[in-house]
Amino acid sequence: MDLHPSLESTAALIRRAFPDGVTEADYLPLLTVLYLHMSDRALAMVVGHFVGQDYPLILNDIYGVGGGSKPASPDAVVAVHARLVAAGLEEWTQEE
Repeated sequence: MDLHPSLESTAALIRRAFPDGVTEADYLPLLTVLYLHMSDRALAMVVGHFVGQDYPLILNDIYGVGGGSKPASPDAVVAVHARLVAAGLEEWTQEE
């Protein structure tokens, strides 16, 4: 699936943070961290691109993360957040 050009900076951030790909263990924590910064639909498109899942399945997991029915481990969220910060999360959040 090709990503919309508006999602390229997000894809680049994820690639820098997870050069070997997003693992199953990092999947929900990644959704949790990025949930606060993106629309549900954009988040589903870009993360689906990395994990190879269909958009509706990712979107459902995002709703679970946002609604609290699919919480990620706090330690895993901290670890994923640290990887994203090291990859440029702060700069990414300042983009228009």
